[in-house]
Amino acid sequence: MSASPAMPRKQLFSIIGLTLVYLLFELAFNARLLDVVGGTATQDQIHHIEIYGRSLSGAAVGLLVMQWLLGRRNASQNQSPSGMTILLAVVAAGILTYGVLKVIVDTAVANSSASFRRASLNIVLVQRALVQGSVELDGLTDDAKLFAQPAGKAFLAQFPLMATSIDRLDEKIRNAKLTLITTQVSEALGQAGGFYSNQYVKAVKATQEKWQRYSKAPSAQDLDGEIAKQQDKAWSEYLNDLGRRGWTPSTVPGMARGAVLRKVRSRVPVPANWDLADEATFRDAVATKVRKRAGAATGGPKGLTVHGQRLPTGLSWNAFFTHPGVQAELRDQLHLPAGVSLQSAYSSGAEFQREVFDPMVKRLAQDELTRYDAPVEDFANGGKLAERGLDAARLALVPPLALFFSLLGAMTHVGKLIYLFAEVVLPSKSAGHDEADNHARSRRLGPFAVVGCVVLLLFITLSWTENAVTQSRLYDYMRQQMRDSAQPTVTSQAWKWLQTNGLHVVAVGQDLGYPLFEGIRTQVLGGITYGYEESHH
Repeated sequence: MSASPAMPRKQLFSIIGLTLVYLLFELAFNARLLDVVGGTATQDQIHHIEIYGRSLSGAAVGLLVMQWLLGRRNASQNQSPSGMTILLAVVAAGILTYGVLKVIVDTAVANSSASFRRASLNIVLVQRALVQGSVELDGLTDDAKLFAQPAGKAFLAQFPLMATSIDRLDEKIRNAKLTLITTQVSEALGQAGGFYSNQYVKAVKATQEKWQRYSKAPSAQDLDGEIAKQQDKAWSEYLNDLGRRGWTPSTVPGMARGAVLRKVRSRVPVPANWDLADEATFRDAVATKVRKRAGAATGGPKGLTVHGQRLPTGLSWNAFFTHPGVQAELRDQLHLPAGVSLQSAYSSGAEFQREVFDPMVKRLAQDELTRYDAPVEDFANGGKLAERGLDAARLALVPPLALFFSLLGAMTHVGKLIYLFAEVVLPSKSAGHDEADNHARSRRLGPFAVVGCVVLLLFITLSWTENAVTQSRLYDYMRQQMRDSAQPTVTSQAWKWLQTNGLHVVAVGQDLGYPLFEGIRTQVLGGITYGYEESHH
């Protein structure tokens, strides 16, 4: 049997170069994923991370397909497949991988159970509270900056998966849940100072502009005088226009009557069949125009209607602002409780927080708590909280899944890179036919042996390595809860052991690798964000 021809050195180095470029972007993406789970990513940012992750996985598979097809081409002395076929196959493999991963994630989210969705809603709440420093987990560490460090971010990446295995999770966080929700609502509103400057001041300014329009509305007596004045002025202008042509309203020639009527209607809303000499109808039309101009926009003589309540004319700014209709409208705009009485200005930030902000946050938090404590069936498909549950499930599932596929792609290509370097380094020699066959087999097995030894050594090393998180009481408890959730079968228990040990390897490996990966992202790739911008509190 003859040996398969080795890949040409030029081709080999080209694949090594492409693999290195891919790994730069994949490792940088891996670092960014830890930033995502260590921050407060929005649904839109999660969507962008998904797109980048699937694209990189597509590139990873495309590289593998390209190397495989190039090997086949070399074996056929460059006859088949053609270069165009290889290119199309690589593109197709990338697109197919992108689509398959999207289906996997979408299916995992869509098929998630109602109980998982409800649990995810609560887990994401705790996870974000940990990031913001508004809650501490007993038995973790005393380091307040833990979750800004690689070890803490790696723990947060695993937290949703591990927390779902905790027995009676809802019961264990129940006492802290309202506090966490209150903090989350307050943060979302920008705290009291931010809410005052960004929302309340704007609402008051809009109300003041409405009052200024309202205050310009004339009284009934003034309006009657304005109407009479405008009627006399408009009729006089009409007569003067006709007089310049030697006409009066009753002597306009028939052929000119249409043109005169059109000109009048451009100024005064008289009927289309108006008689040019009908002064009474003309004056009524002017009165209608004046009333309309002074009416709805400014309140009119009968007052302005706000929130279903009629305001009388002549109110001062303070009287206008404190009117029940205006107060109700402001409360609706700012989502304030019904009992809050608003002022146009406050003497201090503490007064605003006490009288407005805190009651509002308390009501919103209580409303939100009812959703977190809703029955499981409300999160099932068709339930009133199904969409909320699906969003929470996606927030809980996507970062760990993206991290898994990122690690899978990176590890595969690191292994491939070791294999390719081994191909370059391992010596080749000329020999007889049989000896050449044996040597070719050795060359094929040698790189695989190198890769296997490196991977095994890395796995064993990381399995016995600890960091601040994996040594903590809490991590050990959560790991034990995962193992205890296994079914009483050897297969299930072995699978749970493999899961927990794999999570340990990832936790330590990400902790050790993050500084290098982040350096690649910021220094080599110019700070590429992958669609995620960190918010600073």
